[in-house]
Amino acid sequence: MSGAGLLQRPAALTTGRPKQNDMVRHLHRLASDPNSVLERQLSIAVVFALSLSVLALPFSRGASSAGVLVAAVLMAASTAAAFVLHRPAYHWRTAAIVPLVDILAVGFLRAATGGPSSVFGIMLVLPVISLGVEPGRLPLLFGGIVTVGAMMLPLAFNSAAFAGGQWIRVFFTPIMLGLTCVFVSVLTRRLRSRVRAVEQLRGDQEILLAAAQDHADASASASALLRESANQLSSIIDGVTEQAIIATDPAGRIEMFNSGAQKMLRVAAHDVIGRSIIDLDWAREPAQSGDQPRTPSTAGRFAALVAGVRPGRPQLGDHTYQANGRPPMQIQVAITARRDAAGDIDGFLFVGTDVTVDREAAKMKDEFVNLISHELRTPLSSILGYLELIADDDDNPLSDEQLKYLATVDRNANRLLRLVSDLLFTAQVESGRFHLQKESVDLQALVVAALETATPGATARNVALRMSVPPEAVDVWGDPGRLGQAVDNLISNAVKFTPAGGRVVVTLGTTDEPEPRALIGVTDTGMGIPPDEVDRLFSRFFRASTATANAVPGVGLGLTITKAIASAHGGEIRVASTVGEGTIFVLDLPRMAKAPIPVPAS
Repeated sequence: MSGAGLLQRPAALTTGRPKQNDMVRHLHRLASDPNSVLERQLSIAVVFALSLSVLALPFSRGASSAGVLVAAVLMAASTAAAFVLHRPAYHWRTAAIVPLVDILAVGFLRAATGGPSSVFGIMLVLPVISLGVEPGRLPLLFGGIVTVGAMMLPLAFNSAAFAGGQWIRVFFTPIMLGLTCVFVSVLTRRLRSRVRAVEQLRGDQEILLAAAQDHADASASASALLRESANQLSSIIDGVTEQAIIATDPAGRIEMFNSGAQKMLRVAAHDVIGRSIIDLDWAREPAQSGDQPRTPSTAGRFAALVAGVRPGRPQLGDHTYQANGRPPMQIQVAITARRDAAGDIDGFLFVGTDVTVDREAAKMKDEFVNLISHELRTPLSSILGYLELIADDDDNPLSDEQLKYLATVDRNANRLLRLVSDLLFTAQVESGRFHLQKESVDLQALVVAALETATPGATARNVALRMSVPPEAVDVWGDPGRLGQAVDNLISNAVKFTPAGGRVVVTLGTTDEPEPRALIGVTDTGMGIPPDEVDRLFSRFFRASTATANAVPGVGLGLTITKAIASAHGGEIRVASTVGEGTIFVLDLPRMAKAPIPVPAS
């Protein structure tokens, strides 16, 4: 049922029963409203007046004028009291005085017109019923006492009024009237409870109607806001024309295909909505090396495509796509899981970026660096060789000044050779041709050797070197040359970035949680690195702004090489820095991840 229908239905029910509601209000007023005593009294007064008019007829003789006069005065007094007591200013219990006085008035009329044989005795029923309507049990008690007194009034006019067995009426009539009063009181009490229940239900209905109206208004506002948000999001997504954004359900069926996807993949949205994303060529052929086994079913291929998606972390991968005779293009696709409010997967979001130009530029750069590095390495090797021959020529010894010049040339040639070697190494890492010669490596000896290597440079810059290593050996399984190169890079960087008078501390530690690890920390008191540049420290040729501002020498390859070495050993490198206070690098390596020892053949 709609919200409008829910709100309209009670109104229809209310307007369809006006007479019933009027009757309920009238009964409620008679049953519980103390102001209704006037209405009841007027009815009794009219009947009493009719009775008096009967006495004025010729055939009605023998009545006591004094008794009738007292009865009339009492009835007039009770009627006047009803006019006064029906006002809200008086307590509702005071209204019970009116029917009590009416009982006495009818009693005097009965006594004045024949006593027990008077036809007007039946009129006692009217004030008794009016008394039974009054709330509470106290009016019933007083009513019984007053009724017995009213039944005894004939003795005041005739001492022989109860001769011949008339005493039975004195007791029997009050009992019957009392039962009538109790019956009316019970019925009235039930009526009051039902009226209160109806009022409670009516109040609850009004509350529910108000709440339903509020909910309907809130729902309408939320729906309008949701539609506005959806339209805004749709316009934003369609406004992205340089990236393909594709949304699928959990099974891989396409639900949204933005204008950027249509432009990039040359496919209209209406042709792919509802189809599996596997039907797109780039989703079938990931650009990976080696032969990949193909899953025969579409569901299986889609499951393999999104197998690497993790909560909060997109899966990145390059894919090849060729559309309608166009040259192949490289698309980098980020796959993210969409989740509902309960945390369950509601679908997947694919964001594709054309990286063809970037990949071709990177490939050309790698090829250029590789070519130039090889071309430079060969003449540099020759230069260093001839420098060694000249320095060691005993037949033609050089002067001290010549040896000084030769040492300068040799130092710069070796520096250039190290730069060329770093370029070659980074090219090998990018191309996947990075190989290690692993063996057991004592990190304690490796750290000591690296510190000894860095000592001359630190002394020349007036930088203090400190070391803290455990007494026991810390062994890892790895390439000692590459690990030494990584530690040398970290220490040399720390020395270069620390001003004179500063300090560099190298620590070696271990941890067993969650698995055995070796930790090499290098802490300096240098110039620090801005927080927004920390994530780019390990990119090729990147140099921090503090390095360029303070003219620190370097080309931005050391940390790239160090991270590659750590990753190749199953480790990682972490960094924390504060500008103006210093930096700490931590090289985290697995301890003794040895290869299995081969068993000799029999």
